[in-house]
Amino acid sequence: MDNRNERRSIKPVEFEEVQTIQPEQPVEEVPRSRRIGAPAPEIKEEPAPAKIRNIGELRPRRRPAEQQPAQTDGRTQRIRPVRQAAEQPAQSEGRTQRIRPVTKTKQAQEKSEKGFRLPGLSSLKKKQAQGEQSGGTKRIRAYREEPQEEITAKEIMKDMGLRILKGVGAAAIALVLMVLLGFKVYDFAYERFVKPVGDDPTEIVEVVIDKKDSLSTISKKLEEAGVIRNSTIFKYYVDFSDMSTKLLAGKFELSPSMTYDEVINVLKRPAAAQTSTRVMLVEGILNEQIVTKLEDASVFEDATDFDTQIARGGEYNEYWFVQEVLDKQAGSSKKREYILEGYLFPDTYDFFIASDEESVIEKMLNRFNEIFTEEYRARAAELGMTTDEVVTLASIIQKEAGKLEDFKKVSAVFHNRLESGMKLQSCATLQYFMPEKKFVYSAAETQTPSPYNTYLHTGLPVGPICNPGKDAIEAALWPDEQFMDDGYLYFCAGDPAEGTTVFAKTLDEHNANVAKYQHLW
Repeated sequence: MDNRNERRSIKPVEFEEVQTIQPEQPVEEVPRSRRIGAPAPEIKEEPAPAKIRNIGELRPRRRPAEQQPAQTDGRTQRIRPVRQAAEQPAQSEGRTQRIRPVTKTKQAQEKSEKGFRLPGLSSLKKKQAQGEQSGGTKRIRAYREEPQEEITAKEIMKDMGLRILKGVGAAAIALVLMVLLGFKVYDFAYERFVKPVGDDPTEIVEVVIDKKDSLSTISKKLEEAGVIRNSTIFKYYVDFSDMSTKLLAGKFELSPSMTYDEVINVLKRPAAAQTSTRVMLVEGILNEQIVTKLEDASVFEDATDFDTQIARGGEYNEYWFVQEVLDKQAGSSKKREYILEGYLFPDTYDFFIASDEESVIEKMLNRFNEIFTEEYRARAAELGMTTDEVVTLASIIQKEAGKLEDFKKVSAVFHNRLESGMKLQSCATLQYFMPEKKFVYSAAETQTPSPYNTYLHTGLPVGPICNPGKDAIEAALWPDEQFMDDGYLYFCAGDPAEGTTVFAKTLDEHNANVAKYQHLW
């Protein structure tokens, strides 16, 4: 090697492109140590020989050794600082040893082991371009980044597999916990809302479903009857089962031991639905007693509307006898309890379960219209009585006479008293309005004010006191002629156990009969 050129030289691994940048305006000189974004590493220079021969003109040193340009063949070559070398270059036997840059520092090695890469060449170029700007030609040199150790596909797949397994494990644990929690919630809900109320299958509860009832109403009825625990849950269960439109109206026999499905199966089975019921209304029954009887027979779930309609009667004025009563009431200051009292004819009827009020009332009014024929109307006119007066008298006969054979005799007594202008003085009329129902009333009680009190008012009371049967109506129209001719004016009860009636023509005879039988009352 030529001694003239004998000096230390540093050769970069590779030079990249050189580009010339013409700055638009002067830029402040940036120290070269900052042109690649990091301070230049300190490089120790080997001591020069004491005497250099045939070396040519050397420029005086103006910069530190690590930034001193090297002169080769008359050309000035800028030496770019390199990264921190792991070992200092050594010079031996007059030969210049090239210093190879170390591509990985300790910090970079640690990052590489962790699977990270050092900053790429593009970032170094960007920082160098931002750091070196001058008024003349700018040269950008970069070292090619040495190949880095990469993670193999097997290692990546292994890592991904571990991550997936961890995720699947966590999901499985969460699923198990959710299932366990779900069982707990289900057990709680079943015990509180779904479980059958009782365990005894022989316990029977009757439930009436009206054809107008909604699913919510049906559910509430079942809960109130003690068949199910919760009406809301049952409603949703029926909805989700698509059974809401298949439930039937009628009277059903259910058990608190039934499950939801068993209850639904009964409510949708026509054979289980009792759609009608037979009700027997005895002669002499009162309207308020009819209300209770129909309610008990499930003809009505709630007979409040029925009671209201038979009390005012205005909805049924198409019946001639009802219109007669309404006309009579319109001109009288005495008001009766029920407009239709006496006209709901007592008989045995078949009613639909959960019937409407109008159909039930019309059925009984139609029956009265069948019984009270034109012959009856003609006979009432012959006696000088209205239909309402005949029915009122018949209702008193129905309550006073104990046996059927006494009906016309009792009628004869009342006809005689009416013709003579005497008060009827019937205890049966007191029983109609007095709070306490008893066989004999005191003298003070007989003076209780009421338009039905025949002890205070002469003639017939303001209206019927019950619903008389056909026999009582015929007795009112055709009294016993012999008793009328003999002038019987009194009667009293004989032996209540036998239902006998004792008659008298005079008051003395009557008082003797009372003294005889009074101890039996």
